[in-house]
Amino acid sequence: MGTLSEMNEVYFATLREDWKSLAEFYEKHKDRLLTPMRVSKDTAFHMAVYSEDEKLLKDLLASAQYLPTSLVHEHPINITNVYGNTPLHLAASRGNYEAVRLLVEESQKVLVGESENEKKDTMLMENKFGETPLFRAAAFGRTKIVKYLTDQPAQIVNDELLLVHRQRNDGQSILHVAVLGENFETAVLLLELDKSLSKLTDSRGKTCLGLLAEIPSAFKSGHSMSIFSRYLYMCLPVEDECDEAINEDTSRVWEAMESGRRRKRNSRFSYHVHGVLEWINGSICRLSFKGWPMVERIWENKRKHKFALQLAKMLIRSDVSWDQDITVQGLYGARIGSPVSGPATRGRKVEDKEVDLWHPLLTATKTGILEVVYEMLREYPQSVDLRNKKGQNMLHVAVMYRRKDIFKFIKSNRIISNRMSFGIDKDGYTLLHQVADNTYYSVGSKHGPALQLHEELKWFTRVEKVIPSYYAKLRDFKHKMTAEELFNKMHKEQLLAAQQWVKETAQSCSAVAVLVATIVFAAAYTVPGGSNDKGVPIFLHKNFFLFFTIMDVIALASSLTSVVMFLSILTSPFDYKDFRNSIPRKLTLGFTLLFFSVMATMLAFAATILLIVQSEKQVTAGLISIAAFFPVSVFALMQFRLYAAFMHSTKGIRKAMSRSLPWFGAPSMFPKRKQRRDLFQKK
Repeated sequence: MGTLSEMNEVYFATLREDWKSLAEFYEKHKDRLLTPMRVSKDTAFHMAVYSEDEKLLKDLLASAQYLPTSLVHEHPINITNVYGNTPLHLAASRGNYEAVRLLVEESQKVLVGESENEKKDTMLMENKFGETPLFRAAAFGRTKIVKYLTDQPAQIVNDELLLVHRQRNDGQSILHVAVLGENFETAVLLLELDKSLSKLTDSRGKTCLGLLAEIPSAFKSGHSMSIFSRYLYMCLPVEDECDEAINEDTSRVWEAMESGRRRKRNSRFSYHVHGVLEWINGSICRLSFKGWPMVERIWENKRKHKFALQLAKMLIRSDVSWDQDITVQGLYGARIGSPVSGPATRGRKVEDKEVDLWHPLLTATKTGILEVVYEMLREYPQSVDLRNKKGQNMLHVAVMYRRKDIFKFIKSNRIISNRMSFGIDKDGYTLLHQVADNTYYSVGSKHGPALQLHEELKWFTRVEKVIPSYYAKLRDFKHKMTAEELFNKMHKEQLLAAQQWVKETAQSCSAVAVLVATIVFAAAYTVPGGSNDKGVPIFLHKNFFLFFTIMDVIALASSLTSVVMFLSILTSPFDYKDFRNSIPRKLTLGFTLLFFSVMATMLAFAATILLIVQSEKQVTAGLISIAAFFPVSVFALMQFRLYAAFMHSTKGIRKAMSRSLPWFGAPSMFPKRKQRRDLFQKK
């Protein structure tokens, strides 16, 4: 064993990354190769893996061949640290491919030289958590290393990974840890090698498909992007284009459900040509956008989404948990749907567990993963009848968690939506009660409490159109209330917050509008350049004077009208019905007029400066224009999200106005939407 001073010297050389000195030390003191360098019991081979220096590891492996047999109880590459990790464990988790290759080759040499009773395969050694090097590589998403390790002899038997690789001590499978780490490319590779991995469950009884359905960020539908980012996302290619487009015509999905037919794949030749073109396109884009962090981040997200979807399709094809017996108990089905049993849950009875195991389809509906819902319904059309333990179907879950895209998708098929809309869960909740109960409601996407309440009211109205009319009068079993009564009770605090927010916003905006009106009113009587003895403005015949006059009038009219709108808001009763249409409409109009008044005021100011300076230089005029538009631009940028939310809140009102226009006379401002039933007609 080495002295403390010697090992300190070696350790300091490691910290300095002085690999040459380290190699020279072990060349002279080969017996120190087995001595731990740190309290974690890392040996020189562990530190060589950390260094990522291939030459250092080669030198250490060469030195290990000359170790005295009296000191060697096992090969140095099999010595573990305090966590039970061999150097191969570390190399696999850190993605050090060259170190993995060297260690595996060394391990195979050792196996050849040892007797049958003394053989210890480094690739099959487990750490204290029950993880092999292959398991560690999968957990950290080292796809290249996973491919290399699984290509080694005897790692896959009868199309299945060796048992030692499949699960660790806590019950997590190798596929589960890959999905948890969002290493979907690695997960796809593992599933291609061993399809039986899809049937393994974790300690909660969840399959990998159920786990994947809990990660909305893994899919495009759960990843929010700006307009510019969305455009880049659409343009950037992904090398492995092995999946179909998601945002296809909804009618094709339902047609596949009804007929059970799958679309034919392209010919093998077309597939390869497409792959070559995609590779060329990807290479060009990679060279063009190299070094752009934002583009690289979007590109990486798109790649992740593609592999996540590919993994979901593979898992869905091997899933059989949708085949449930449906039982009905109590009025309207107090308990609908027997627990899942079969390969997907290893025969466990879900009702014996306190945790309600949701089917992956319902979980995907809950988290809003539209891609998984599409693929599951395309593969297993009968799964639309699935219920959770509370007797809630897909439509219940979509309404409960405000998943508008999935709600729209289900509603697009009249037969399916009609069947689901009649559902009542074991608490007596109709779809409308699910809207009223905001227990599962997280703060909406809108800006401010008033618009969030408006969003809830609009959601209530939208769902009300789907259910049978008399369902609106049904009382639930839990609260003994109708949906409207329950809505008013559960949203009371939100109503108070919305009232306070609207009052403060209206007061602030009206103060600004009054200030603008005061300024432009005064400017009308103190015209630029003054007046002559007859009271006629000196610059009356200048073009900029006419522009000043027009902008001043627009600013005054806009500001005073916005004051009227905000005063109208302050005198509103602030009931639920007011937040449905009236208040959002007044806020939108008032805010729009206020913005126009500020913009017109600054333009009038710019015209005044140009009249007084009377410079013919374009540079001067340009600088004045920039100065005039600077506060307007800042105001627009800072308040854009709020204004966009205002405009979106009036979208339903604009649609109602367009539908109310007569067929003859003035044409509608909005194009008529295609009838839904046309989408489902077979071609």
